[in-house]
Amino acid sequence: MIKVGLVGEDPNDTLSIKNLLEQRYKAKVKFYQLAKRIKGFQLDNPKIRKSLPIEFADKKCKFIVYIRDLDAFKSEDTKLRAKVKWFKDLDAFVNKEGVLLLNIWELEALILGDIDTFNKLYNVNHKFTKDPMFQKEPKELLKKITAKEKKQYKENNCPKLFEHLDIDQIENKCKFFKNFLQEFDAKIG
Repeated sequence: MIKVGLVGEDPNDTLSIKNLLEQRYKAKVKFYQLAKRIKGFQLDNPKIRKSLPIEFADKKCKFIVYIRDLDAFKSEDTKLRAKVKWFKDLDAFVNKEGVLLLNIWELEALILGDIDTFNKLYNVNHKFTKDPMFQKEPKELLKKITAKEKKQYKENNCPKLFEHLDIDQIENKCKFFKNFLQEFDAKIG
């Protein structure tokens, strides 16, 4: 069993990705949420450089998946370079084997990759055919779609929602996620 650490901007993000990835990798990979108390821009704090290698070694992980939101389009080079630099700098303190899952706007873009499951769970009928990486502010879109419904989308719903999403469908519709999975597959062999 390969042990992989997960680091993200929020425990909901790491748990959501864990739930999604376990659909495909549960028999081969054990995922561990690392740096659970760190949120948002605290990931940029130098203190994580000391604590993360300790947690990584304690859990005996092979590598870490770093989950960040770009909060911009991929064409915004300055923001993209800053996130990639953050990833490389932090991963250098661990083992330089990590993988970056950079959500173009937010984690919620992945939900748009399987809009049918979202529609069923929230009893709505939203059509979404674009590449989710081009949807600005997907979280706000999901909230708008369910604003008048009995069950409304909230960020805290993500871990449970991601258990139901179809990883294959998301891979087919989200180019950035497909690229991430290819790199992840190469790491686990």
